[in-house]
Amino acid sequence: MTKHGFTLFLFLSAVAIATFRDEQEFCENESCNEREFDKSHFYSNGEIPLALSHKLLDALPLDEVDGNVIRTVKRSVFSESQPSPLKEPLTLAAVSQDVLRNILDLNESVIQNEEFVRCVSGGKLFPGSVPLAHRYGGHQFGYWAGQLGDGRAHLLGEYTNRKGERWEVQLKGSGKTPYSRSGDGRAVIRSSVREFLCSEAMHFLGVPTSRALSLVVSEEPVWRDPFYNGSVIKERGAVVLRLAKSWFRIGSLEILTRTGELDVLRTLLDFVIKEHFKSIATNDPDKYVVFFSRVLNETAHLIAHWMSVGFAHGVCNTDNFSLLSITFDYGPFGFMESYDPNFVPNTSDDEGRYSIVAQANVGLFNLQKLLEALKPLLTSDQLSQSQQILREYPQIYHQRFHELFKAKLGFLGNEEKDSYVIAFLL
Repeated sequence: MTKHGFTLFLFLSAVAIATFRDEQEFCENESCNEREFDKSHFYSNGEIPLALSHKLLDALPLDEVDGNVIRTVKRSVFSESQPSPLKEPLTLAAVSQDVLRNILDLNESVIQNEEFVRCVSGGKLFPGSVPLAHRYGGHQFGYWAGQLGDGRAHLLGEYTNRKGERWEVQLKGSGKTPYSRSGDGRAVIRSSVREFLCSEAMHFLGVPTSRALSLVVSEEPVWRDPFYNGSVIKERGAVVLRLAKSWFRIGSLEILTRTGELDVLRTLLDFVIKEHFKSIATNDPDKYVVFFSRVLNETAHLIAHWMSVGFAHGVCNTDNFSLLSITFDYGPFGFMESYDPNFVPNTSDDEGRYSIVAQANVGLFNLQKLLEALKPLLTSDQLSQSQQILREYPQIYHQRFHELFKAKLGFLGNEEKDSYVIAFLL
């Protein structure tokens, strides 16, 4: 391969956390597939028939302090936190019919009910919901940022649909939590439209992603400095209800290693493996090495997939880098109409850390930080194995990227010149 071709594929090697996993838990009871709702799709008391559960509450340690007081949280994975309703009147600006029908088993008629709008904007809770804010840390722009956490998001619970799929349901822009720091816990229309449109676009482009059910906007004023130049403007508040198989990220593990909470680290990691990496035997002494290998491989596949549709992520930090095979937290991003090596999707990224040509390096950086988080749980031999796995990442990415572009071009077989043609066309 020419130097040009090698460089092109190497820089594209990278960033996030990989192939969508079914992870379906099929119901033993046949009625799971024959669930019947009343004709109006509402219970007699007006509640939406979307009962949530919380396996997370039983399995993982919860913050002993209650309420939304801003604080440093220790020895826990979640804190209880109540959403703050947006000021009415509210407008249901967008709904994904695919998510409504095929994930949440709801009829289109529910969107006509005011109770639905309240539930998807934080004004009322779904039955069984216990709102939680997740504690995590992470590296931002290459530097450890300490405790971060869900500063404007509330995990409402889990929903198991007719197909046996389990989805975690979360509000974004729903008010302050213990992790809000100096923020107001709100989201504005700009970021909320971006979240809604991009997650649904990525799904229908075939890229593993979180999903968005709804976008609710309010007249509630929210003050922002959109260009980070000191010019604060008044914008309108909004809330997105979004779903994912899991919202855990690399920073979920990093914060526990950094604070020396290794027992909690082991508990969380074992839970993630048991629930979301079911092919890994829980009694395998090398399960953490296998886990790292799986995450690395799936990261390569995911980033190759999103780059193949011209997507570039502008905040590929470990605090929003999924431990599963999905992209989420759509901060600054861009879809390129044509390849531009200088393209930077984040206006606050003056150094170009998240530019197109740098995304592979950021992906490698994030995987290095994941391995650092796992290090206290590994033997010296397991650490050596994991470091070797890390060195294989560029080749894994290159192979997947190559496969995707060969399919685009209709190339058959495996010819050396294929790489030259793909590089030339880009």
